[in-house]
Amino acid sequence: MNRLVLASLVAGLVLGGCNSPEDLEPAFIPKNYAFEGTVDPKYVGTWVSIDGASTLGLNDDGTLKIETITPSPSGKSKSNVSGKWLVSNDSLLMQYGSSGKEMTVLKYSSTLSLKEMMLKQEGGRTETTYRRK
Repeated sequence: MNRLVLASLVAGLVLGGCNSPEDLEPAFIPKNYAFEGTVDPKYVGTWVSIDGASTLGLNDDGTLKIETITPSPSGKSKSNVSGKWLVSNDSLLMQYGSSGKEMTVLKYSSTLSLKEMMLKQEGGRTETTYRRK
């Protein structure tokens, strides 16, 4: 699968859902970032989007698991993506890809409280709120 297509898919999985017809149009081409930062214990946990369509598992060893449920013509479709995560300043970085190929890094600005996390991808229009499970 093309790296750009995969990056767009994961960005859609994390930020999930369409709110208007404009959301169906490509908002931006994801930029690849350096995967640098630390595993911040404040982010560790299982986070579920308010609409229940997306779950982020941010583990204390820096591993990441994204599970999403999206509507499809045949009902609901479940997707899983695994990778790694780090925090740099107030940004959550997610890295994923196939072994032996160039890894993709997506950067989300984040606002974090004890029970909620809001993520917005640079250049994107959608902000998603997650609650700690």
